[in-house]
Amino acid sequence: MKSLFEPRRGHDEAARNQAAAEQNPDREEWDEDEDEDDDSSPVLPAGLLDRHGALVLDPARAAAVAGYPPPRPTVYRATTLLVPDDLLKNQDFIGAVNKVLKPIGIELIPPERDVDEELDTSDPDQEVLEELAELARLPRPAVLVPLPGYRRPVTIDAWAVLQTLRAAAAPANPDRDEAAADQDEVRLDRELVDLIGLEHLLTGSTVMTGSPSGSPGGGGIGGGSDNGGLPGINDSYVFSGDGRTPVMVLANPPKRRSEDECDTDYGRRPVVAVLDTGVRAHPWLDMIPDGAGGYMPSIPDSFVATDPNIQREIFRESQWAANAGSTPRRVIRDAWDKPVADNPLTGELNEALGHSTFIAGILRQVAPDATVLAVRVMGSDDILYESDLICGLRHLAKRIAIAQPGDLAAEVDVLSLSVGYYSESSPAQMASSGLWRVIKVLISLGVVVLVAAGNSASRRRFYPAAFALEPVPPGQVPVISEGALNVNGTKAMFSNDGHWVTSWAAGAHVLSTYPVDIDGSRAPELRTPVNRDPAGQWPQGKEALDPDDFSAGFALWSGTSFSAPYGAALVVKELLADAQAAGGALRLNLPGKAARRARAEAAYNNVPTII
Repeated sequence: MKSLFEPRRGHDEAARNQAAAEQNPDREEWDEDEDEDDDSSPVLPAGLLDRHGALVLDPARAAAVAGYPPPRPTVYRATTLLVPDDLLKNQDFIGAVNKVLKPIGIELIPPERDVDEELDTSDPDQEVLEELAELARLPRPAVLVPLPGYRRPVTIDAWAVLQTLRAAAAPANPDRDEAAADQDEVRLDRELVDLIGLEHLLTGSTVMTGSPSGSPGGGGIGGGSDNGGLPGINDSYVFSGDGRTPVMVLANPPKRRSEDECDTDYGRRPVVAVLDTGVRAHPWLDMIPDGAGGYMPSIPDSFVATDPNIQREIFRESQWAANAGSTPRRVIRDAWDKPVADNPLTGELNEALGHSTFIAGILRQVAPDATVLAVRVMGSDDILYESDLICGLRHLAKRIAIAQPGDLAAEVDVLSLSVGYYSESSPAQMASSGLWRVIKVLISLGVVVLVAAGNSASRRRFYPAAFALEPVPPGQVPVISEGALNVNGTKAMFSNDGHWVTSWAAGAHVLSTYPVDIDGSRAPELRTPVNRDPAGQWPQGKEALDPDDFSAGFALWSGTSFSAPYGAALVVKELLADAQAAGGALRLNLPGKAARRARAEAAYNNVPTII
């Protein structure tokens, strides 16, 4: 079994349990609060946290405010908060916020750029106008800096700042002596303050090492990496201490129909957006070096495409935050997966290097007639900022929403995400988060969204995959969260699980494309002769397997990161099958949101339950 697409459960918990029980009578009913007892917590190396100006929220030490539940562990940037754009433009509100923060020596700086200027609202369609307005209201990073002239040292911690704002929004205490109250006390509106959130660090969902903690890859499991000599949950999925293993593939790439053939058979090529690390060179993906440190398509109708406009907006927003004082901050500057190694003195490959190239290769194998739109939002060190992801998704939705009828180049059918984080907030609070709001817009535009469930062997909700439980209106497709299956069809030991995981797909020891220009610093355990280049002899000597020489262009890798694109490819196959069906009602070149929704719902309903 390579895929288990669970029955369409609806959004009622009882209906979900009943459908699951009908499919598998031996399965126990999921407890809605089961993840509350899960002790999983995010574990990232201290050096990685320092590089990204991040902190771990420890519930035992976290600042508390009456009226708010205790937080759960998460990882967040210390110097930024995510604030809805309409609040950022409200000078009275920002002024009141800074009055509250003045006693602790901190100032909040709103972004200078006006999102409304970027989102053209000239479309006469009222529903499109509403979607564009929602995109314009999405949260953006506001920067926390020491208040100029403040005469004490200041420690900036976004969680402490957020709790300070929440305390200022607490209801008045009737037992308090109002006569003794501070005349300058500022009160904030709780409904508005509750729209402000942390900027989380997200990680990719791949198995990196044999240790379940101490490295990225879907967030580690709390409790440390010492298993007392016993096997860890990831040990069987790694070789030479790395989740990636170079392999040789002797087959040709799957046949890909020409653009003209796709236009005739389907109306156009289907498009899968992958927001991830960006891609590198590989012949199966039609990408080659451009000679200037980047990459470019080798043919006009390439399998992988990029969007310079979306990349520019991600760069501008992140660069503004860095310039305003949000440091250290990694700024995504272009669409290409780099650097190869954060420490060139050791040359060890970055943990997520090749991540998006590998994902694109899965889509190339299963849905070769598609086009992958690769948008870079994550670094090769496996770290992604929530604001960069929201920005990328916002402009992806804008690209679709304002496309003119017949503008097939702007169409996107499926979104595959292989990143996530554990939230400190309750599911009810997450339902108003900016990340869910932008995903809802994409769903309303007819985009099928598939998200990796994470690799912590945890039942704790991993976002955005856990948005699979959030209801969507009739005629729209809910988020599909993908857990990982082993080669024999069992659930992978590393995969997260829970009632919020709605689909399962191959994710262990998957074979796919890896950048051909990667050869790390690790060497074979044995080599003769030592110099590897004996005069007049070919091949060049004899050696054991080089564990990080990927010049053959392929690798084995594991993780729910690779379950999500496989599920996305299955949806694409159904889109193509439906487009060829009699009548032509679901052809891909039919314009408009109603046509996109109809295609998405049909594909969702027609994906086989078991493959």
